[in-house]
Amino acid sequence: MVTATQTESDASLSHHGIKGMRWGVRRYQNKDGSLTPRGKKRYDRDIRDNLAKKKDNRIDTSHPDPNRWAREDLERSKKIVDTSSAMVRQLKSMESETRPKPKRKSMDLSNMSDKEMRDRINRELLEQQYQKLFSEVEEPKISKGRECVTNVLSVAGDVLVVTGSALGIALSIKELRGK
Repeated sequence: MVTATQTESDASLSHHGIKGMRWGVRRYQNKDGSLTPRGKKRYDRDIRDNLAKKKDNRIDTSHPDPNRWAREDLERSKKIVDTSSAMVRQLKSMESETRPKPKRKSMDLSNMSDKEMRDRINRELLEQQYQKLFSEVEEPKISKGRECVTNVLSVAGDVLVVTGSALGIALSIKELRGK
């Protein structure tokens, strides 16, 4: 960086280089001529900028095509909706995987005789049959947060499915009209 300053008493020209640089040392190249990581990044950026300036690589905007822009907007919207619905499906599967599962109690069988075990098993089977026949189904206790997440995911999933299918239909209609 070169700065020129002039005051009443003296005129001076000062140069401030890059701190730590030495004479003959390049910033973006190693001694063998290969590029450093920063050099690769810099030259990649320069190549992209130069390619964008070339006439052959530019997008022709002299004759704008509103149909293309509308189609690209629809495609982008469809892509967003599809990724959102995929995320909702993934969240639903995660929620179902993390749902607490009932655990069975194990009995200490080492201190029981065969007759006691049979009696205990028969008793448990009778209780299960009674529960199936005469009891009301009790919903497992779910925390309020889990319940809220389940509701949001079900609503969001339904909305995203409908939106995604509508966008898919709109895109296919555009394709058929365009050809």
